[in-house]
Amino acid sequence: MKIFTVTFLLLTFSLSDLFAQAEPDTISVILDEARIEASRLTEGARQAPFAFSLSRISEDRRITSPAPTLAAPLQGIPGLWVNDRHNHALGERISVRGMGWRASFGVRGVFIMLDGVPLTMPDGQAIMSLVDPSFIHETELIRGPAASFWGNAGGGALILSTSPASPSAEPMVRTRFTTGSFGYYKTDIETQFGVGSNRYTLYGSQFFQDGFRDHSRFEAWRFGGHADINTGSESRLRLTGVFLESPVSDNPGSLAFEQSQNEPDASNPNNVNQQAGKLTTHGQIGADYVHAVGDGLLRLQTWGLYRNLRNPLAFAWIQVNRTAGGIRTGYSVERSDFEWSVGVDASLQSDRRRNWVNDGGDRGNLTLSQLEQVTSTGAFGRIRIPIDRLSFSFGLRADLLYFENNDRMPDSGDDTSGNRTFNALSPMAGISYDFGSATAWLNFSSGFETPTTTELVNRPDMTGGFNPDLQPERYYGFETGLRGQFDDWGLLYDLAVYRMYVNDLLLPFRTEEGGDRDFYQNAGATLHDGFEAQVQWIANRIFNTTLSYTRNFFRFNNEALTVNGESVEGNRLPGIPDHRFSGIAEITLSPVQLRLDGEVSSSYYVNNQNSEKNPAYAVLNANISVIDWSPTPQLRITPFFQINNIFDERYNSSVIINAFGGRYYEPAPGRHFMGGVSVRFN
Repeated sequence: MKIFTVTFLLLTFSLSDLFAQAEPDTISVILDEARIEASRLTEGARQAPFAFSLSRISEDRRITSPAPTLAAPLQGIPGLWVNDRHNHALGERISVRGMGWRASFGVRGVFIMLDGVPLTMPDGQAIMSLVDPSFIHETELIRGPAASFWGNAGGGALILSTSPASPSAEPMVRTRFTTGSFGYYKTDIETQFGVGSNRYTLYGSQFFQDGFRDHSRFEAWRFGGHADINTGSESRLRLTGVFLESPVSDNPGSLAFEQSQNEPDASNPNNVNQQAGKLTTHGQIGADYVHAVGDGLLRLQTWGLYRNLRNPLAFAWIQVNRTAGGIRTGYSVERSDFEWSVGVDASLQSDRRRNWVNDGGDRGNLTLSQLEQVTSTGAFGRIRIPIDRLSFSFGLRADLLYFENNDRMPDSGDDTSGNRTFNALSPMAGISYDFGSATAWLNFSSGFETPTTTELVNRPDMTGGFNPDLQPERYYGFETGLRGQFDDWGLLYDLAVYRMYVNDLLLPFRTEEGGDRDFYQNAGATLHDGFEAQVQWIANRIFNTTLSYTRNFFRFNNEALTVNGESVEGNRLPGIPDHRFSGIAEITLSPVQLRLDGEVSSSYYVNNQNSEKNPAYAVLNANISVIDWSPTPQLRITPFFQINNIFDERYNSSVIINAFGGRYYEPAPGRHFMGGVSVRFN
């Protein structure tokens, strides 16, 4: 079946030969137009001396893709590994070049921002449940260390935007209804309108899903929007906000391999008995003001966040009330002979954490009560010097983070209050050369990642307070690459090769006493080598395709790291495949559009000792829609239907690394269906 699926993918993408004689669309300005802001100094594709991916999701693809998780809008980006766990209580596991591989829930090691507001907190952890994938219009990804731009957890930088590329001044309302297998139902609504010279966008959704596994029900209501306010000819102001209410998010847990193959819809009985899951209320707001001052631009940003998490787990009943906020300031000057930027960031995270015994899903005796606060400050500077076709870039960032824990456990006897201080310098340097139709570049960059508050409080001795032994993970890397286009063929390409060194690795492990609870230790080093390639071919108005390939060779690089007394030096880093291929092909014969997307992954290890593997898999999905049905000029109706996992492949889409008791595997569903209709009024 795998061979047939791969062959089918290759044959599908070769269909472009049938349409090669059609008049090609011009894309000669794509590289000129590509401007990224993830580096804190607006970069053009011809100057950026690092690997990045910029993806603008077409309107047709966005409204016809059910997109229940972030795996849909992030599909096909080389170097980015998104594990769709089909478990909303844990969220997708996202890693960039192996950074973030250890996350048991949420995202770690990668800085993530939504509409100018950071989802990555000062302690380095990001929670993605706030993001509705259906409304993502654009993504930017720096595929290597980005700490010189953003600080903690900068193994990469992922910037998500719900803003349309060209906000409409004319009023528009769109609603979409989607239903499908496993009790899937979702309603989306969005509107754009203008008042004078101001532009407004509002959106919201209602999401229900029983889930294909036992004990995997999910419900969520999400609302968001942004306002672009005209404040004069030399300034602009953007206000953003987003809110999530999720009253149900069951956690089915992971399975042993045999059960994942024979009973993929099963759940961990202990998770069911303890009613493991989470209930979340989460909201955030932000303001971004830009003003021309002298020869440059002054940028002031501020944001605030509130999160209330009620989280019954197999080992405890946890509640965390979080407030966070921060400011970012920067001043940049862009001239033809010299560009530079400087800035200062400051943020605060405050978590009121309480743990109870989980008594069959109810709260038992209080076992932990503490206030955890993280204060982060950072200052950065960047310069870029263009000399003819050459461009030199240099950057440096200094960060200081202060973690404080105040024991609030009544009559505990022992006061576990304490604090930890971490600091880092993160330099970068790069050079690029513009050949006209291509750009070559070479880069050195560095970064660091502190333990998160959750990792610091999860102590193997099962006591309160912060683990005094954990230190930040530090890394630095070298990369080189080539990106460009062939105008006559309608072809764009992006190639990158890199090596990254990671020291003081933060390594998860589990114990019999801790059950499904992850503990952490600094354990040696890893070496990350890799190759990334992406090709986009816009053959004509009928056919286009994007193909991506990622080659990973990540391994432990320190003989001092042992498992059961045996060194694991040379073993592969678990959770990441060596080879991964993905592709998307669109065939448009108006008004009908057929979209095929697929992924092929090699097998990969699930534990440090490399004693067990998650098997290789290949999956193909198909989507068909009617994209140009307009009964009236003011009304557009777009029905769509999608088949996922066409060949009913039995596979595990994610794993729990180093899970206790061999319960590594998180199964994916077999063949299933989704369909719906989008209706737009102008």
